[in-house]
Amino acid sequence: MTKPKRLRSSFSLLVTRHWLPVASALLLVLSYPKFGQGWLAWFALAPLSAYILKSKTLKAAAAGGAACGFLFYLGILYWIYPTMRAGGVGPGVSALGLVLLSLILSSEFLLISIYGFRLKRAGVRTWPYLFAAGWLLLEYGKIYMSLKAAWFPWFMLGYTQWDYAPLIQIASVTGVYGLSAAVCFSGALLGSLFALRVKVAKKIRRFSPAVLVVAGIWFFGQQELQRAEALAPGKSFRVALLQPSIDLYAKWDAAEAGNVKASIEGLLAGVKDADLVVWPENALPCWIDEPECGDWLKAAVSSGTAGGSIVGSVSKGGGKHVSAFLLDRKGEITAAYDKRQLVPFGEYVPLRDFLGKYLQPVAALGEFDPGDREQKLLDFKGTKIGAAICYESVFPYLFTGDTRDGAEVFVNITNDGWYLDTAAPYQHFIANIFRAVENRRTVVRAANNGISAVIDPWGRVLAKTALNERTVLSVPAPVYAEQAFFPLNGHWFALAAVLMVSAFVLAILFV
Repeated sequence: MTKPKRLRSSFSLLVTRHWLPVASALLLVLSYPKFGQGWLAWFALAPLSAYILKSKTLKAAAAGGAACGFLFYLGILYWIYPTMRAGGVGPGVSALGLVLLSLILSSEFLLISIYGFRLKRAGVRTWPYLFAAGWLLLEYGKIYMSLKAAWFPWFMLGYTQWDYAPLIQIASVTGVYGLSAAVCFSGALLGSLFALRVKVAKKIRRFSPAVLVVAGIWFFGQQELQRAEALAPGKSFRVALLQPSIDLYAKWDAAEAGNVKASIEGLLAGVKDADLVVWPENALPCWIDEPECGDWLKAAVSSGTAGGSIVGSVSKGGGKHVSAFLLDRKGEITAAYDKRQLVPFGEYVPLRDFLGKYLQPVAALGEFDPGDREQKLLDFKGTKIGAAICYESVFPYLFTGDTRDGAEVFVNITNDGWYLDTAAPYQHFIANIFRAVENRRTVVRAANNGISAVIDPWGRVLAKTALNERTVLSVPAPVYAEQAFFPLNGHWFALAAVLMVSAFVLAILFV
């Protein structure tokens, strides 16, 4: 081969290889709503895995991983820009916010790529198994990291499978983490086959473990769904979910308060035969502690026939909180829940002493205080309700903790109005499907502008509304006595991954 041909060949190889992280990023974006092509996720990490295995240096592997993560997060979090713009933030700062957040979150992919590069010492055949274990620990770690530091764990690989009921049942045993590991393993195994110089037929045979994993998860899920069909709920109560679809920012305009109240009263007038009315997050155009606001709320609730209501409102009692209040049929507050996990830059500014000079919260009411970690469950006529407000739906430990404390059903109230008509409301909604499956608990969700829904313990959406629809969704909410493995014993899967990864780390250090 002549020198020019060798140069052209090298250049072509370089360009092709550097497109691999881009391909993974694109496949992952397509796996998420609104595109919703979840089946692509099973192959999405193959290009990145092949890139890592073919990388000659740690620097190259890390750069490819970071690029993949940055492009992926830029793709699924694009709605950060219009959200910040709608909140009054300038275009430059809004764009910078999206870019910086994507860069920060890309560190997840950078870390797993560094790990994957070092992992090559374990051998190509072992590589996919250990890589999937590392991915599981990455997702597990970033969720629990949020207990002590500001992070945005919006993306979990397993969430891409939200629309495949049989596949998501494994979450009742392993949490979403186990499904994420399986999806990662499939892509990693496929990618590793490109590093093997064997015939195509042999590569196909060596992909069989991934096929067996998917088949096993599918079979388990089908068995669980068949068992679910034979089960009857221990009890059921009818919920009426209010979806007033009120403009997020107009709501806090004093001139609009009357219209907001009239809109809610109009929806309440249409509620018939409901046991529990659920209002969305921050449904009131006022602070619930204000006498005039409290009097109006009491009159609005007591005018109906429902046995009780859960109302989302901001409050100043014992601090400035985003809260959910349980009211009896007379409109008297009987219990309250304060949001524990606040939205970074939406409800508080991390590192306020530094960042506060440049950024203000997107929320119109400024910063809030987090609620206590340990709070009593809401008790509605003997049914224990675990409350979650908005962003809290992406934190499995909040739900499993409440399940261990006796929660029989979950109510998630949210106001996704600040996401506008983007993919964010759909991305936010699917997290609730996994919280239902992980805990085998019905999740009732009321959203200001959608998506409101009732999700059964197997992740099946029994009823839901359309985005930006002004309506009341009235539907029975079943309560089952099922006990999922994950809330009580789910940590075993992460511990097994720790052992696998630790054994490898010790081997490369001392062997």
